[in-house]
Amino acid sequence: MGIIVTGVVVVGAIAFGTGYYFTNVQPAEPAWEVYRTEGARVGDPGHNLVGKSWSGEPGSVSADNEEKPS
Repeated sequence: MGIIVTGVVVVGAIAFGTGYYFTNVQPAEPAWEVYRTEGARVGDPGHNLVGKSWSGEPGSVSADNEEKPS
């Protein structure tokens, strides 16, 4: 019975310590502001990802050397 009570007290202490850390010790700035880079280009992916003539329509694509079902 004493081991169970000790376990509950230890879990409570760990939970209290973790709660204190997350509310008071962590940095105030969000991660996306702390670890930002100047080289990330998110707004304009450019034309090199899918090609200049890509229309986005799934039916307008043809592949060379298509595999035939066996």
